[in-house]
Amino acid sequence: MKRQPLLILAAALLVCGTAATAVSAAVAANDPLVTQSYAVGGYLETIKARAGAAAQAVLAQKVTPQLEQTEAAYSETATRAALEQRVLAALGGGGAMTDVQLAANKTVTCQAGAELCLTAGSASVTRGTLINLSEGWAVTAPGTLVRNQIYLAADDGAVLQMTGSGTLRIAGSYQIGQAAGGTQESGVRYTAYADALNTLGLFQGSGKGYELSRASTRVEGVVMLIRLLGRETEARQFTGSHPFTDVPAWAAPYVAYAYRQGYTSGISSTEFGASMELRYRDYMTFLLRALGYSDRNGDFSWSTADQMAVSVGIQTASERSAILSSGKFLRDHVAYTSFRALFTKTTEGRRMCDALLLRGAISQDALIDVEEKGL
Repeated sequence: MKRQPLLILAAALLVCGTAATAVSAAVAANDPLVTQSYAVGGYLETIKARAGAAAQAVLAQKVTPQLEQTEAAYSETATRAALEQRVLAALGGGGAMTDVQLAANKTVTCQAGAELCLTAGSASVTRGTLINLSEGWAVTAPGTLVRNQIYLAADDGAVLQMTGSGTLRIAGSYQIGQAAGGTQESGVRYTAYADALNTLGLFQGSGKGYELSRASTRVEGVVMLIRLLGRETEARQFTGSHPFTDVPAWAAPYVAYAYRQGYTSGISSTEFGASMELRYRDYMTFLLRALGYSDRNGDFSWSTADQMAVSVGIQTASERSAILSSGKFLRDHVAYTSFRALFTKTTEGRRMCDALLLRGAISQDALIDVEEKGL
């Protein structure tokens, strides 16, 4: 093989001890020359390998931990919110969004390009089209808005109506009005609690919103109980039967599951009383059972369920007195007491919401979001 003196390379090797060691193994003691094939092949490949290993070590020891620490600082909810704001900025529609408090039946008429985000309450599109930027689909009348998602008015004159009092974040050109014949929900106090339960996936409305001003039905109360027990997936997949003739089809799996589990019974052998109003002490009984207390074992009785609910922290004494004085038990009260029950300790010594989290019935991000509201 032809040999060429590499004087510059030899000088570099004298400075770099580790590199000199690598080369010295390939030359004789009395021959200071290095073959060109070794310099280009073996030596350079060795140095490249060592440099690659060193880079991987730095990446693993310094860069990766920093990236993981940065990622850990942001929840899925926070990251999604930041991305949505970036989308709005890129669209350049209406600039900064402003929070607007709106009563039930208030309307918002939007010009094309207006941006909206429902952060509390409930609303539906009554005219025109809104584009859900968070999910990528169009919402046309009559369609319901999903809370905490960004919408863009696709045309002039798009109208949404508040079906329950709440808050809209709005940017762009819009006008607020009142739906014809609309009145604010009477006696509603606990929309924020309904919103929190909705965030957790435990409380849902209809095309009319949360309907907090009306009484719940017995079948709605049973569905809420199953959700608070973290058993909704099991109930929806349940294929067993029930003996009742008055249960709507959508609720049949829930009622059959609750009946077979012994959570509730009907008003007769063939009637569940599905459309009957849910009574105050009925629902307090449901909540106490969800917390692990047993009326069958004598922990409480139906007639004292409201008092027991105060004792364990589901409601305050003043709230109990207000409900009894009004003679009404509304979906508004269902939302309030259900939320309070979530953060009450079960007979096992942990909060109901923590039990639901372990069961996978609610998400960690949603629970953090709700707890940060400080209700």
